[in-house]
Amino acid sequence: MIYIRSDYAGGNIKVVSLDKVVRLEQDIRDSSYWWFYWNFCIRCEEEREIVFEFMNGEVIGPWGPAYSLDGMNWTWLGEQSLINSKSFVYRFVSDHPEVYFAFSLPYQLLHFERFYDKFKDYSIVRRDTLCLSEQKREVPLLLIGNADAPQHIFFSSRHHACESTVNYVLEGLLELFIEEHSVSGILDQFCIHFVPFVDIDGVENGDQGKGRAPHDHNRDYIDQPAYAATPAIMRYVSFLQPEVGIDFHCPHKWGERNDHVFFVKTGTEADRRIERLGQLLYDLTQGLDNNREIPYDPTYDIEMGDDWNQPYPTCSSFMIQKNVPMAVSMEIPYFGLVNMQYTTDSLRRLGRRLAQALKIYMSES
Repeated sequence: MIYIRSDYAGGNIKVVSLDKVVRLEQDIRDSSYWWFYWNFCIRCEEEREIVFEFMNGEVIGPWGPAYSLDGMNWTWLGEQSLINSKSFVYRFVSDHPEVYFAFSLPYQLLHFERFYDKFKDYSIVRRDTLCLSEQKREVPLLLIGNADAPQHIFFSSRHHACESTVNYVLEGLLELFIEEHSVSGILDQFCIHFVPFVDIDGVENGDQGKGRAPHDHNRDYIDQPAYAATPAIMRYVSFLQPEVGIDFHCPHKWGERNDHVFFVKTGTEADRRIERLGQLLYDLTQGLDNNREIPYDPTYDIEMGDDWNQPYPTCSSFMIQKNVPMAVSMEIPYFGLVNMQYTTDSLRRLGRRLAQALKIYMSES
């Protein structure tokens, strides 16, 4: 007997058929075009091998699906499970009749709560609520550092609900700043303001988020916003006037630039500062063991006007309008390449490298 469910935070699946091959597809929901996110739990009491086939496009990455026994701790099932980019195989064993599979490495509100619990007793860590979402969830706002400091940094993520790998990067980044503050007092000089889930309803409901009709959260920086979080961010950033504003995203599923970390250029004076931060990050990530560490190379950055990088009403473009000196979107892939497979730990280590680059950048500015 096979039982498949998605009635948990981040769950997303449609069951097409439960024959010898389990046929599935991602639930597009209210996105206006095709996208690729899925996440489901399956229980099978028999010790047997099951083939899973997706019926709506290529949605299984190069390491097979993300895999978890508890829905919290995720790794990759592995290349050996991969039949092709639409299907994979898994053998159930009696010790673990229930397993979770997902498109990439999920990160839900419960992961953020676990991270926050590690540091909530530190005097420099404070939690607030940016606003309430459409479904009356609290949109978390995390402040780290001296709230009265002369300089401020603003981070946001999950304007598109499915873009989960970025949150592991941000965990590593924030963790390094907190650790180093206890030695150097670095966060006396500036305060970090972080909105981890702009589209918290989409994150918890398991939506694609990307291309949500009539427009998604990162096209909502307009005169009459459709969502609660975007005008709240606009008010917050306008008052804060940060020195740095970075909006974190994941690109398309895979291929070419989408397999590499990159910055989204703005076509403004901010590009000079983006290039400086990029050079610092490049210096810190080159010469490392690429089997374990994620590099950054500025050759993959995308210029304003190239391909999809057009002057849309995005979070980063709003920050540019508000004269944030270095406002940018940063893209973190879902998978990486053969010689730099992304894991939750390697993503956190990338975040630590980015924190080191930001430390140097802030000391120069």
